[in-house]
Amino acid sequence: MEKGDRSKNGGRLLSLDLIRSLAIILVILFHFLYEIYMSHALRPIGYVGLSLFFILSGYLLTIKYPELKGFSLKWLVVRLVKLCSVYYLALISILVLFGAQTHSGNILDVFLTFVFLNPLSLSAEYIIISPAWFLTPLVGLYILYPYLNKYISKNNFFLAVIFVFTVAFRMYVGEWTSYSPLFFLADFCFGIAFARDRKLFPLLFSLVFLAIDPIVVLPFFLFYLMYRIDNKYIPGKVVRFVGANTIILFLLHEAFIKVFLDKWGIFGLGKIYAILILILVSVGIYFLSRKIQKYLLRK
Repeated sequence: MEKGDRSKNGGRLLSLDLIRSLAIILVILFHFLYEIYMSHALRPIGYVGLSLFFILSGYLLTIKYPELKGFSLKWLVVRLVKLCSVYYLALISILVLFGAQTHSGNILDVFLTFVFLNPLSLSAEYIIISPAWFLTPLVGLYILYPYLNKYISKNNFFLAVIFVFTVAFRMYVGEWTSYSPLFFLADFCFGIAFARDRKLFPLLFSLVFLAIDPIVVLPFFLFYLMYRIDNKYIPGKVVRFVGANTIILFLLHEAFIKVFLDKWGIFGLGKIYAILILILVSVGIYFLSRKIQKYLLRK
């Protein structure tokens, strides 16, 4: 992270952890309530959390790689290593612990989840780790990032076109979420523009989403407001812990929810033992993924 993004007391970085914390809380809350009520009316809760994640992803990439404006295989490999070192460990853990409770047994579908191509099969959309569908559009936007960064850095007109295009695409899709990177294109580009100190311009552009639903505008204003919160009003230890473990919480929270609600079980063990096992697995994934990243990125 560049010096310009961090105040002397680390306030900016803490604000980003606060945004991560809110995003993952909203996603977990949505999945918990959905498991109980099975109501599509709850989807806006999860949407706001996901939108914040895409905004934050665009922002952080631009802070760290502001001059990346063309395809770089090395850069993409680094991004995938950081992501997959956690994702694959989580997938394998869920498969071992829960087995047939998470998928139909179709090997092709399981393979598709490992290569972020779930949309190619209707039966593979929400298997093993159902919230992980989010990674398909995220990886797509990783690939597009250098080009989006290039054109957004040139003028505001390109950003305006992106917002209008995204609104049109969402109206066409007619859903709260989608596997397509185009669905979250404006959110991601908002983060890019925000990192380039165009904080008010993208905020004004986001108002075009009022054509869909006022809730769709909410993540942009939440990001703007939370970014500006003073460090002294943020519970540092809590948000830093959540911020540092967001990806693990995202990938494993469904398993915790399913076990808690007695929908999944681990080898016939009781609920308490199953939850303890999941906690130990989460800790193991955290440390092992860090070692894998360190080894592979050094190579």
